[in-house]
Amino acid sequence: MPLGSSRAVFAQAGDAGAGKAVYERKCALCHGEKGDGKGPATELLVPRPRDFTSGLYKIRSTLNKTPTDQDIFNVVTNGMPGTSMPDWKVLPERDRWNLVAYIKAFAGDKLKDAPKKVDLPKEVASSAESLKRGKEMFEAIECNKCHGNEGRADGPSRPELKDEWGQPVAPANLAKRWTFRGGKDRKEIATRLAVGVLGTPMPAFLEAVEKPEDIWHVTNYVISLGEEPKFATLVTVTATKDAIPDDPAAEFWSKVPPSYLPLMGQVIIDPRNFNPSIDLVTVRGAWNEREIVFQLTWDDPTESKPDAAKKIFADAIALQFPPKITPGPERPYFLMGDDSDAVYLLRWEQGKGVMEATANGPAKIKAIAGGEVNGKIVYKDGRYRLVMRRALAATGDDRPTFQPGVFTPVAFQAWDGGEGETGVRMSLTSWYYLHLEEPQSNRRFVVPPVVALLTLAAMVLVVRAANRRR
Repeated sequence: MPLGSSRAVFAQAGDAGAGKAVYERKCALCHGEKGDGKGPATELLVPRPRDFTSGLYKIRSTLNKTPTDQDIFNVVTNGMPGTSMPDWKVLPERDRWNLVAYIKAFAGDKLKDAPKKVDLPKEVASSAESLKRGKEMFEAIECNKCHGNEGRADGPSRPELKDEWGQPVAPANLAKRWTFRGGKDRKEIATRLAVGVLGTPMPAFLEAVEKPEDIWHVTNYVISLGEEPKFATLVTVTATKDAIPDDPAAEFWSKVPPSYLPLMGQVIIDPRNFNPSIDLVTVRGAWNEREIVFQLTWDDPTESKPDAAKKIFADAIALQFPPKITPGPERPYFLMGDDSDAVYLLRWEQGKGVMEATANGPAKIKAIAGGEVNGKIVYKDGRYRLVMRRALAATGDDRPTFQPGVFTPVAFQAWDGGEGETGVRMSLTSWYYLHLEEPQSNRRFVVPPVVALLTLAAMVLVVRAANRRR
């Protein structure tokens, strides 16, 4: 039976009684036994779990507030990226349809009206003209007020945005389409634009645009703001004979291959960071005979400078290495080392600049006297770009020496001070490997012509020998 047909059957046969048992096992911890969003885990979660008793569903494909059963099923199945709501594909399909029936019951008569499906205008393919029009409408309907000029969730309205329940709500980072709640495909994005997101400040725009097809132009523009990254398994540092620029925005860096690394919230020791703000860092590296230089890029909706009264901490980021690079799999503890094994940090912090440090754990960071790292940072449109440089060779036992061809362990940590991240409240990675490319030899330019000349000479000798025999 086709998948669509089976879904239709289950949608008709959803059993709220059976759904109750699944809900109590899988959903009540966050959404509460009464479906009011007040489960035991609620206080730890940002955004808060959905209150099903209100009858407000953020993700729907309808013009009125009543979602289709398929809308609810899709959210149960696919989860809500960027939140604590996971996908539940692991559950049998029948269980998911039973959940739909049970969840709807929490709203009572608030969902009594039949769903009114939205009819999107005829699809418009992406083109230079469409992107230009989309950008114009993006500004005309004031998407930039919340989402920012480049879509990175840094618009001027961001601090004042609240949801239906009075909780602060952040606009989506449109440059990270893979995190979109409700889906990243073109039709899903166009539907969000057309019908809005209930319970949030995101309105419906189908009636606000000048022409219905503008929904597709804005969709095309939103898609153009960012591509889904292919996450790296190895951080490659490019060899060059040229001088490496300090300017993080220099054209040089656009020619260096990026490594995209996902970051996760630190949840091992208290205070844990269940809702990390920074989830991706882009790393580019270059080295020459004297030095190694890193360019780091990451999104942060606010340039946070320390303010104790407002509980705002400094934005920061760090690269972590073992103090000595040794063969074999042994490495210090990835959470900034421990009492027995220190780590070496290249660290930048808002207001303090770049520094070298050692750490024997996240609470035991000590600056290295006479640090030799220097750098430059630029913040614009919700994005940091940082360059840090250091000599290849170490000048002390607490600093590693970087060598071409050697796989060097590296890890990353980041802090969004505007979201209260400081100390162990951070985003981080486990260990990766850093690899400095071997310098390219001139032999690759010399050998092919030499081989060609030798081949030609051999052919001439063969021809001459053949002529002598005649």
